[in-house]
Amino acid sequence: MVTPEEKEALRGKFAAWLAGPDGSAFDGIDTTVIRVQKNKDFEYLFCQYQYHGKGIERGRDIEYAGIYCRQDGLVYDSQYRIREYSGQTETAEMLQAQLKTAVRRMVEASIGNYRGNLYITEITAEYEQRQLESFKQYYAADNARKFYLHNEDDGYAFTYECDYDPERWTEDSLLAYILDPDGYAAAEAEKYIDNHQEAMLSDFLCGDMIAVEYAKLVDNPQHPAHRVKRIMQAMADSSAKTVTVTIQKDDIEFTFKAEAAQFRSDCTSDYCDWHIVSSYRREFERLFGRSGRYGPEDIQRIEYARSVLYEAEDDGLSEDQEQDEDQGMAMSY
Repeated sequence: MVTPEEKEALRGKFAAWLAGPDGSAFDGIDTTVIRVQKNKDFEYLFCQYQYHGKGIERGRDIEYAGIYCRQDGLVYDSQYRIREYSGQTETAEMLQAQLKTAVRRMVEASIGNYRGNLYITEITAEYEQRQLESFKQYYAADNARKFYLHNEDDGYAFTYECDYDPERWTEDSLLAYILDPDGYAAAEAEKYIDNHQEAMLSDFLCGDMIAVEYAKLVDNPQHPAHRVKRIMQAMADSSAKTVTVTIQKDDIEFTFKAEAAQFRSDCTSDYCDWHIVSSYRREFERLFGRSGRYGPEDIQRIEYARSVLYEAEDDGLSEDQEQDEDQGMAMSY
């Protein structure tokens, strides 16, 4: 068993070996490490697992172990075998994730959530135009609904979010990033902005469409999303795992127990009977059929621990308004 002090000493010896002249091997606890010069800035590290003894043995596999950068004395893309010696845990995949985060932040800072910072003012590419038409027809209203349900009622505000994803590392690009991560990220951000003008403007135009649909939803008290949000808000502060629900459906009033989690999120159109406690589900299926569902408009009351968390009467809708809302629910899906 290697003590923490022995591990720390081993890391010191490993760092000294890396900084020293080439040509020797490093014998770790159960691994021998060698290095091969790539260029003046980098050496590639390779290792051989030792079942017994020390030093490199012929006829045994040698594994890639990492990249040593002479400029900063750190090991990058450190593989499992040498992490105890190098103290570095960042893999090439982690470096790529760091690059993605850095570039996205740079692009978003450059655009500043202001379309005036773009080079163009209109969409000319046929593909982007088709995408905008599709978004307006199929997605804008749904995005407005989601924003309304999960945010405070203080209006919709578009926020530009960059979707940059780096290409897979090549040998040259990985080494270039290690040498100058900030400079590499800045170059990638500049290239992204230059090559994605229409895509970025499309994001702003989609935000305009969502804002229009959001205003329509807020201005329509009969929109079914209002009832869904009231149910979600009523459940948000409750720790209940199971609640008692009373519904009025097909002129039948039925009270049952159900999992509370489903009422904390958007049901879209109706609630699944699988969340009803099994002993009540059989009665639900007998009353409303095996494929029966119930929607927010059917819920009269939700209770937990003798407290009423939600009650339909609190909606303040007249009977005619409730009928209008029910029709709105049917037309929305």
